[in-house]
Amino acid sequence: MKFYRLMKYSLAAFLLALVFALPGKAQQNNLTPEQKEKQMYEQIDKEVERLTTLLKLDEAQQFYVTMSLTECLKGLQEELASLSASGVQNADIYITIQDKWLEKLDNDYKSYFTPDQWKRYLRSGAERAQKARAKRREKAESVTEN
Repeated sequence: MKFYRLMKYSLAAFLLALVFALPGKAQQNNLTPEQKEKQMYEQIDKEVERLTTLLKLDEAQQFYVTMSLTECLKGLQEELASLSASGVQNADIYITIQDKWLEKLDNDYKSYFTPDQWKRYLRSGAERAQKARAKRREKAESVTEN
């Protein structure tokens, strides 16, 4: 039980790192593009290691996780940088974009995890994150309907 709590907090820490590692943040303004990219790949490596430990991923799955994380993180960063450059200040829009990319990442994972790995992944905190995204999506849809 303690192991799953630890993994849940690790997932939460990774997601927070994604949010705070985005371009345009004050802490990263001094970093060169090469340093930012290096930092992104270090985060990806840590998450692949975490998932490999948690789910006992084989080499092919590690490759797919790495590719999915790279694609999603780059896409997320590009989209958020574009919003930031255009002067968007509404935090809900940024969260919606983040949710879209995290949903894509989960869909990618589900396609190459075994059913047992997927269950363990969900129990590690992903299920709670999915429910939170669904709740935010429902709230946004109800606001646009009114």
